[in-house]
Amino acid sequence: MAETAREWHVASLVVRHSQAAAPALAEAVAAASGLELALQDATRSVLLQECDSTAALMDSIGLIEAVPGVHAVNLVYHHIETQPPARSAQAAAPTQEPPG
Repeated sequence: MAETAREWHVASLVVRHSQAAAPALAEAVAAASGLELALQDATRSVLLQECDSTAALMDSIGLIEAVPGVHAVNLVYHHIETQPPARSAQAAAPTQEPPG
């Protein structure tokens, strides 16, 4: 049975929030896997997300939306790369024998 290809997702999110929500948002992002706070001012934040599935991305968006004082979370960029399992990539690599 063939293995399914794994995915790698990269996304950026713009979050609009109250000024009072900024510290809680930064704390939630720091505790989440794959999320990074790239920029933050009093009422706006830009987040970067790296994860292995659309479901993980949606979970992160839900986590951010649940922070009190967050008004909106907008997905600005989303890119998906398909990565073959490591063992398939190694098996597909040509082998070279030394000359001679």
